[in-house]
Amino acid sequence: MRKWLKRYAFLLLLAAVLIGGESWLNVTDPVSKMTCIWRNDYELIRLQHPDMTFEKAIFGSSAVTASYIEGREGSVGYVNIGMDYGTVKDITEMLEKGQLTVTEDLVLGLNNLSFLDTLPTNATYPWHRKWYEPYLYFQRDRLWQLITDGTTNLLNGEPFTKVDSSRQQRAVYRGALSDEDLMKSWESLVERFGETTPEVDCAENFAALDRLAAWCEDHGVRLRAIWMPWNGKLEIYPAAQNVMDYANEQLERLGIETLDMTRVVEDQYFFDTGHLDYDTGAPWFTDYIDPWLAEEG
Repeated sequence: MRKWLKRYAFLLLLAAVLIGGESWLNVTDPVSKMTCIWRNDYELIRLQHPDMTFEKAIFGSSAVTASYIEGREGSVGYVNIGMDYGTVKDITEMLEKGQLTVTEDLVLGLNNLSFLDTLPTNATYPWHRKWYEPYLYFQRDRLWQLITDGTTNLLNGEPFTKVDSSRQQRAVYRGALSDEDLMKSWESLVERFGETTPEVDCAENFAALDRLAAWCEDHGVRLRAIWMPWNGKLEIYPAAQNVMDYANEQLERLGIETLDMTRVVEDQYFFDTGHLDYDTGAPWFTDYIDPWLAEEG
């Protein structure tokens, strides 16, 4: 035994260093704390709420981020955990993996894209990490960008990094697109998502909705949903309506109370198709839904 240990001491030491280093990286997550790298929305929320535990939360995509104002005087205690590209599958995986938790009330801010399996996403969100991926490998794209950009900057006689994410906030939208640009935005949505069907293109997210409802029931969390506003100047294109109709059937089957805001908000409050102007639309929307959010279960 002693000879064996002596023979393989270096390999054992190397393994211990690698395992220990990986454990330290997983616990400390240093990349998310670097101000020379842009953070994702999950990391920005964690900076505000380090324990990622919420009594009451409203989750969705950037449409939620830009529409609900948390922490105002007289607010009803909901935290806005909207994330860019957030889907039903995302919130389900975060809860299942313990990357955040909700203890009392969870509200989903939905649109048709909330259920789209092929919706573009932020690859740095931690729930996309495979169980076998080392920390540095998972973070490779951001680290490589930092190194290559930094090297270029130094060769040009500039500071290593021009990025400062110390004051970075989740994106909101101000003002309004012109009617011409608004129509282009709508046409882009139709071109990209106009052929989607709920049974084929949303199967994973609808399966996740069942798992989410089960998780909430098991943990004593009330689950509700809001259909987020849609600009009244624009048609809800058929594929989007089909996904929403199918989703309503699933929400009803699961007994999830739903508030339909798709055609409630006036056009003047919109930035584009589904994002509200943060200065005028978000306060109006927050005031409107807060009494519903405050209703006892």
